Amino acid sequence: MSRTPLLLLVTVLATQGVAYAQTGSAPAAEAAGDDALKVDVPRAGDPDRPRVVAIQVEGNRRVEPDAIRGALRTKVGSFFDPLLAQDDIKGLWRLGFFSDVQILVDDSDPQRLVLVVRVAEKPAIRSVQIRGNKELSDDDLKDIVDVKPFSILDMGAVRRNSKKIQDKYVEKGYFLADVTPVVDKLDNNEVAVFFDVNEHAKVEVKRVTFVGNMKVKDEDLRGVMETSEGGFLSFFTSSGTFREEVFKRDLSNIQGVYYDRGFIHVKVGQPQISLSGDKRLIYLTVPITEGEQYNVGKIDFAGDLVGKKEDLFRKVTVSSGELFNRSKLQRDIMAIADVYYDAGYAYANITPQTTVDADKKIVDLTFDVQKGEQAFIERIEITGNHKTRDKVIRRELRVYEGELFSGTGLRNSRQRVTALGFFETVDIAQRRGSADNQIIVTVNVKEKPTGTFQVGLGFSSIESFLLTAQVSQNNAFGWGQTASLAAQISSLRSLVQVSFIDPYFFDTNWIFSFDYFRQDLDYYGFIRRSNGGDLTFGYHLTQDLMLHLGYAIEQVEVEPGRSSSLGGSDVLLANRFQNGLTSSLRLTLNWDQRDNRLFPTAGNYQSASIEYSPDWLGASFQFVRVNANSRWYFPLFWGIVFKAQGSLGYIHSLKGSLPISELFFAGGINTLRGYSLRSVAPSVRVGDSRNPDAALTSFLVGGNKQLLFNFELEFPIFEKVGIRGVVFYDAGNVYAQDENWFASKTQSGPIGLLHSVGVGFRWFSPIGPLRFEWGIPLTKRPGDEDYLFEFTIGNFF
Repeated sequence: MSRTPLLLLVTVLATQGVAYAQTGSAPAAEAAGDDALKVDVPRAGDPDRPRVVAIQVEGNRRVEPDAIRGALRTKVGSFFDPLLAQDDIKGLWRLGFFSDVQILVDDSDPQRLVLVVRVAEKPAIRSVQIRGNKELSDDDLKDIVDVKPFSILDMGAVRRNSKKIQDKYVEKGYFLADVTPVVDKLDNNEVAVFFDVNEHAKVEVKRVTFVGNMKVKDEDLRGVMETSEGGFLSFFTSSGTFREEVFKRDLSNIQGVYYDRGFIHVKVGQPQISLSGDKRLIYLTVPITEGEQYNVGKIDFAGDLVGKKEDLFRKVTVSSGELFNRSKLQRDIMAIADVYYDAGYAYANITPQTTVDADKKIVDLTFDVQKGEQAFIERIEITGNHKTRDKVIRRELRVYEGELFSGTGLRNSRQRVTALGFFETVDIAQRRGSADNQIIVTVNVKEKPTGTFQVGLGFSSIESFLLTAQVSQNNAFGWGQTASLAAQISSLRSLVQVSFIDPYFFDTNWIFSFDYFRQDLDYYGFIRRSNGGDLTFGYHLTQDLMLHLGYAIEQVEVEPGRSSSLGGSDVLLANRFQNGLTSSLRLTLNWDQRDNRLFPTAGNYQSASIEYSPDWLGASFQFVRVNANSRWYFPLFWGIVFKAQGSLGYIHSLKGSLPISELFFAGGINTLRGYSLRSVAPSVRVGDSRNPDAALTSFLVGGNKQLLFNFELEFPIFEKVGIRGVVFYDAGNVYAQDENWFASKTQSGPIGLLHSVGVGFRWFSPIGPLRFEWGIPLTKRPGDEDYLFEFTIGNFF
């Protein structure tokens, strides 16, 4: 079949890299080939508008003919339209599968046309390989390369990946690294893609110099920069690494330092960057023109005011006469905006109008407010939750459909959903609804695994070997419930525990939980065996305040420990080694404002409980026990978090003496670090009843009062792999029943406390937080080591 091109359409489509052609002679439709779609269309209609009776595809090897036909607007049975055919060529080209596209027409029968779609496929990628990389491994780079084997070659994507690899090298300090993409042709219309890396040497920032800063110290400017000079520990801390995007942010931060000190006309010039002769070191020079300092003059409001002007002034922390401070001004703008957002004005705009008096060096501020229209929440959409049910998220929200928009409500909602611990990220966005006064709120979450199955064998400095097995689900069946089955065994304890918590029992504000356990604990001097459980109902009084009432029952058995030096004198302590039943009611009040329940970095947690074990509940041990705990978290700078905890405990016997199994013991990695496990407690002098001549020894018997303080500075070391360092200070003591509060007979000083300091590091690993800590006892007693290393699994507070 001979084919003659239509020159007009060739000219139109030349820029697309394709051709359109028509033939003067044609075989019958039946000769279109096995691939052709054939329909017998009667000759009717306008004789000048022929119908398409078949579409034949040529040149395709990987792309299915039906996929090509499906991309065409021209269909079998439709009238042929040259302009529509032009669109078909463009559509096929946009698929990205072809390097050449042609449409040819067999018009031997003027009323029955056969379209021939001739394509040349782009080659397929057989393999993708990175060559020349030594400092960064294939694993470091594979996640950023999205060109994959068996896909169609896209040179634009290859070039983008080459740039991404180069950017990764720049991020790691290889400022001079270059990446060249290479495409090798193979047989069967396939190619091999290579990314050839020339790493060059890693460039280290040797010196950062500021020029022109007369009124602000170099140290203050370096303090806001992420880019820093290299040093001895650069290999571990990544200091000295130069990244262009980070350095641009640093320049903005430097400008911000001046803005916060009244230099409203400061200029941070174009930095000079120079390399050493061996291209291993980089020198940065930042020119600064400071200008004059300005104070704040008059402060006023204008525009659409809500309420009294005096109420808005109370939201403003900037005051007349002080140095102009941009950060402070921005916080004030947000505080004023919150007033409007919480009144439903979602589109309120607060613009600070400034009037500068260059002679007096003052800046007058006027907060101009355009409140717009009040907006209501039309709909709340939940996205990204493939497992978690919508209601688990909705019940944590503090904005509601049909109510006025609230900025504070949105922030509280995001914080509460994040605090669930079920999601990696929580993003709340808003957009216009069906009208200007309607808003659609979208809560987008990215779920993370909440179920674990762990079997492990470990070693603890406290308990020697440690065998653990646990099946837990913190978001059981997507209902937000927590269920777990755990077993542990070590040289000092064995435990089997089953627990369940439903924070919104039957979709109400009630909380339900139960717990069953069986455990043996070796306190060195005695062994405590117990078997029991508890049943608790609670209620959400407010979004942060919860009240719990529970019943607990526990059968306790006590005997001298295997490691005890008590010998035959257990008869002398028979009144303390008591077996019996604890049957008690416990009332607990919790106040929780932490930003994350598992790994908090901000907020606080308060808890107080009273436990009552009376004879009318069948209790053998009759007592009242009070516990209080206060935890505070303060985010500082550079990812550092300051943590503080105080704990107080008191137990009072209602009948007879208190058994040793119910008293307080402190010491160890979870109470007072630097002192061995459960070694901080009152003691009595005992001998061996079988040998009256034996020397008396001290036996720890526990106390009925406990006071503990823990202070930590936790800081990042290798944040990407979850390794953080910690320095700490602990103080505390346990007081005997015949001692007054905070008046130890054995310890002097303020409130009779023992003190310790130490350092450590933590790895937030896939199996849980691992803690490695070295404690130094400052109040050293006979038998205490100079320092004590401890290792354990689990978070502290």
